[in-house]
Formats: sequence, C-alpha cells, structure tokens
Amino acid sequence: MIFKMLAIGACTLALAACDMGTQNPDVLKGKHFVATQPDATIVISFAPDEMRVNGKVVNLYNGAYTADGNNIKFDGFASTMMMGEPGAMATETEYFQFMPTVETYELSDGILTLT
Repeated sequence: MIFKMLAIGACTLALAACDMGTQNPDVLKGKHFVATQPDATIVISFAPDEMRVNGKVVNLYNGAYTADGNNIKFDGFASTMMMGEPGAMATETEYFQFMPTVETYELSDGILTLT
C-alpha cells in the first residue's frame, strides 16, 4: 500500500526551480526537485556538470544516472544510515526501491514525473 502511494505520489517530484517543458536530459543538470509526502520530504538534485544525483529523504544519498530523450535510469544509491521516524523510514525505503525501476521521465508545467 505504501509502495503504491509512493509510486503515484512521491515519484511526482515538484520542480523547485523554473518551469521546463522539454525532454532534453541536459535541462535536468543543476536542477533540484522536492516532493512533500505525509511522513517525509524527498529531495533530488541533479549535478550541473556530470550525470550524478544527490538528495535526502531521511538520509543523504547519491548515485549516477543515464538519460537519453525521455528515458532515464538511476543506478543504485549510496546513502548514510541514520534512523528516523518510522513513517519517514518507510517512505525512504520505498523511494530507494522505486528509483532503480524508473524508466522514463517527463517535465511538464514545472513537475518532474518519474515512471
């Protein structure tokens, strides 16, 4: 149940920068996205000069990604290992399980949607 909520809600990350409507992977570089969930806030930032991401749910994380057109693939994330509130930890676990399954992205009206 939590995974479905995350897949539908948390993986639509609201753009915290300017509005972008293109599927050019270069527009991700240097951008930051935030999704506020009931138990946690998910942050993902795309490095400006390399194909890497970092962010925070409960723990800080980082990893690599590849993108071509609207296709995107995230490699496994490395993260710190701090404990948090049970709901936030569950959200983080679901997020870390979801991200390697992402195949496409869409930028529309300032929203990044990962599917």
